Amino acid sequence: MEVTRSDLNGDTICRAARDVYGVRVADSADFKSLGRSGDVTKAQHCRAEFYAAGHGWVPVDPADVRKVVLEEKAGGLPLHDPRVLKARAKLFGAWEMNWLAYNYAHDVRLPGSPGAPVVFLMYPQAETAEGRLDSLDPDRFKYTITSREIKA
Repeated sequence: MEVTRSDLNGDTICRAARDVYGVRVADSADFKSLGRSGDVTKAQHCRAEFYAAGHGWVPVDPADVRKVVLEEKAGGLPLHDPRVLKARAKLFGAWEMNWLAYNYAHDVRLPGSPGAPVVFLMYPQAETAEGRLDSLDPDRFKYTITSREIKA
């Protein structure tokens, strides 16, 4: 996605942004709502990065800040809560290391598939002789993704 954003002086601070698709594979060090271990079947998550000249791709995750607001405590948290402020500071310029990135591609052609490209590749894909299954239809397309820590 091509984006240009300027600061008040007219200097360009952001020229492009992109989605990064992946899955949470471990519990969060700081936020119970931002981690998952064991069965991670429904732990897919799309994060964002913007490109800053002189810095490269910078991770940002406003969706996870919102998740902390909505899910960290029953009934939600106010935006000025210390946990929300911590999430905002932590998730601008860094990611928690409990998330595995798959890719940032769009319109992915699956090898050997006669079907249309996949708009984005975040969920498992499957095809039968009748065509591609809907990866978001839990009644017809079932799969399990698990994670575990490997001790060295």
